[in-house]
Amino acid sequence: MRIHISAENFCKKIPMRNLLFALLVTAFLTVVGRVEAQIQIAVGDAKVDGFEVEVQQTPSFSADGVKGKNIPNPRDWLELEVEFEVKGPKDVVIPELLFRYYVGFKDQAGQARTLTGDVTHTNVLFNETYFSAAYVAPSKLGELTGDFRKFQKSSMSAYGVEIYYNGVIVGGFSSLSGSSAKFWTVTGTEAGVQAKGDTPFALLWIDRYAESKKR
Repeated sequence: MRIHISAENFCKKIPMRNLLFALLVTAFLTVVGRVEAQIQIAVGDAKVDGFEVEVQQTPSFSADGVKGKNIPNPRDWLELEVEFEVKGPKDVVIPELLFRYYVGFKDQAGQARTLTGDVTHTNVLFNETYFSAAYVAPSKLGELTGDFRKFQKSSMSAYGVEIYYNGVIVGGFSSLSGSSAKFWTVTGTEAGVQAKGDTPFALLWIDRYAESKKR
């Protein structure tokens, strides 16, 4: 037996509030899809204007009503900071840019190892200067070097970043050049680079860095 329900009767069976909500969601998704489809970023449009590597100690915070504690030997973190800009039309917002960081080391056995990790930035305007940051934790640095308290930048062999938009590389940087530029393709990679929001530095310098997507 076939049952035919007209569009008019079907709409009557759905509460008007739910129907309006469904229509609004559909319209919103359509607009978002069109906007993303119109944004074009070519290879090289995302420019890395600076890549700084620093050793930062675990930050110390104080709070009311809590007894302070002495920390005689704060441990070292490796900080990777990228200054970048994306060339394109004025006043257009890029929904997401993915930064894939790479840091190369020689471990205690002399083996080449490369750590990697992703940071996703959101609501990035074309033609504006932004900063991105990522970190390597003291425990990972200690595993590589054998020193779990202090870290020397000279322990690194290379560092770099790739910038992706919709799964396509649109920019990047490497401390090495020529055939060695993408050193991570030779050594292989392992997890170890963390987004700023996943570290004790999350609450620091908030207005300096591009907005990041929370995991």
